[in-house]
Amino acid sequence: MSTPALDWADGDYGLTAAALQPVAGVLLDALAVAPGERLLDVGCGTGNVALAAAARGARVTGVDPAAGLVARARERPGADAVDWAVMGGEELPVAAGAFDVVASCFAVIFAPDAARAAAGLRRVTAPGGRIGLTAWLPEGGVAAAGRIVMGALAPGRRPTSWFDPEVVAELFGAPVEVMRHGLTFTAASAEAWLAEQEQHHPVWRMARRALPAEDWAAARAETLVALEAHNDDPAAFRTTSPYVVVVAAGR
Repeated sequence: MSTPALDWADGDYGLTAAALQPVAGVLLDALAVAPGERLLDVGCGTGNVALAAAARGARVTGVDPAAGLVARARERPGADAVDWAVMGGEELPVAAGAFDVVASCFAVIFAPDAARAAAGLRRVTAPGGRIGLTAWLPEGGVAAAGRIVMGALAPGRRPTSWFDPEVVAELFGAPVEVMRHGLTFTAASAEAWLAEQEQHHPVWRMARRALPAEDWAAARAETLVALEAHNDDPAAFRTTSPYVVVVAAGR
């Protein structure tokens, strides 16, 4: 079974973006973004990083291939301070060295061609500039849930280990600094968390549509078991997902 194309604007990714909002500040802190610097947010989604960078005084461009997400970003407070564009991140049609800082928050890690995506980020980064990205570690309940659904959709798929310092250093051809952090997700229950994902998150929505009914039911049941195994709140649902911020020199 071939994996269907994923539309990140399917459903309501804004709910996920709201949960990821704290990571924007963590990434910008790691990049030491200063007022006046030119920053490109690759895979900007609904604008978390782009808007936070603009609030810090950076001159920001936000790009994403999902027109629906960019439209949502344009509607948020402070959006007039950002230049928005609908485009992918693998072959950015902008001048070489155009940005002092290039950031990608849980976005470039989903590129189908990691080497080409990394080369694109390097190309548009000015000499002496910085590239920063965030990547999930393969630990915890949400990571386990993701492996289950992607394993059902694309058996045998082996994603690039963007969290691995050696892998990322090779991709960028430069030394990298890797910092570990954690993001906590909460819900009334594991069932409630999963129900929200299958109703609103594009990956889970795609899986529910694409998989045969019995395969979807099996994946869903396995996911609930994994979520409960990592639940830190017996009265509700709380799990912390570890992630890394990776910072590399541009060129």
